[in-house]
Amino acid sequence: MNPRTPAAIDLSPAEARRLAIAASGIHPHLPQPTVEGVLNRLRIVQLDSIKALARAHQLTFTSRLPHTTTATVDADLHIAPPPVAFEYPAHAHALVPLNDWPLWAFRRRASRRRTEYPPPTERDRILHLIREHGPLTQRELRPAGEKASGGWSWGPVKQAVEFMLWAGDLICVRRTPSWQRIIDLPERHLPAHLHTDRQTDDDCLTALLTHAGRALGIATASDLADYLRIPTRTATQHIPHTPLRPAAVPGWSKPTWVHPDALTGTGPPADQAVFLSPFDNLIWNRLRTQRLFGFIHALEAYKAAHQRIHGYYVCPLLAHDQLIARADLARTGQTLTIQRLTTEPDAPPETPHLLNEAYARMAIALGCF
Repeated sequence: MNPRTPAAIDLSPAEARRLAIAASGIHPHLPQPTVEGVLNRLRIVQLDSIKALARAHQLTFTSRLPHTTTATVDADLHIAPPPVAFEYPAHAHALVPLNDWPLWAFRRRASRRRTEYPPPTERDRILHLIREHGPLTQRELRPAGEKASGGWSWGPVKQAVEFMLWAGDLICVRRTPSWQRIIDLPERHLPAHLHTDRQTDDDCLTALLTHAGRALGIATASDLADYLRIPTRTATQHIPHTPLRPAAVPGWSKPTWVHPDALTGTGPPADQAVFLSPFDNLIWNRLRTQRLFGFIHALEAYKAAHQRIHGYYVCPLLAHDQLIARADLARTGQTLTIQRLTTEPDAPPETPHLLNEAYARMAIALGCF
């Protein structure tokens, strides 16, 4: 029997926005003093290979830590053993707290059932190499004579490594300076109490949906499902077993849920302007971004130049509780350039000042002076 559903909490669209911003950690009243603190709030920080400014995950952290630079983020993630995070296909490819390893057992089990999961002979070959030689890159795991897979194509070794990482046979907790993953055995990095698949699928999903609800603050079932890349019907089945409470927001047609933590200590809207990476947790879900902010956000980096409307690496500008502009940003050496700027029709008169403030904050984060 499902738990009894309490009455919905009425929230205005402005209150919903403020809850979402505060929950994401971009709020002066909710300081996150460390990289680990931000990771534990968001639970998932997306990775991407584009480096127009810095890596996507570095920008996610520095947008929440104004005194941290992109150059120090990765060092903070690996300040001491055991590592703070591991890489996993949580929401796309992402950093996940090491302590959350047990909660992804449901996906590890599912990965082992996939037809792409490598046969025992290939798994044994890869595991033997790592046991014999220590942590290795994917390139070092290829048999002699096998060509590297490039772009979106997956060669045999890349496919085997990917599915062994998804299945938990392997782990990646760091990369080389050239962004190659260093592949290792989980038991070398996970304390014994974390190296387990004991939790049931239901327990995993209930805990992860609770984490997603806290990171989002307010969300529909499809928003929560998108955060974890699970089917919406699966999220809907498990939400009643979480502490999330139903909410009602005018204009939101789908059932909506709010985390109890989001209802306390929100304070007034943030008064600092900040550029958000296109992969930032607050805006990576386009439908939710449009619902919250009336802002249509799309990643255009993978489009041909003539098809781009706003530019290559476009960072929305968050000020107060609105997305008021977007800038195509590029970094060349120590120079940060706004290649194209588009302001929203309802942008406030002080937008130029807010733009300068966000530019200065991004320049400091990138080490541009």
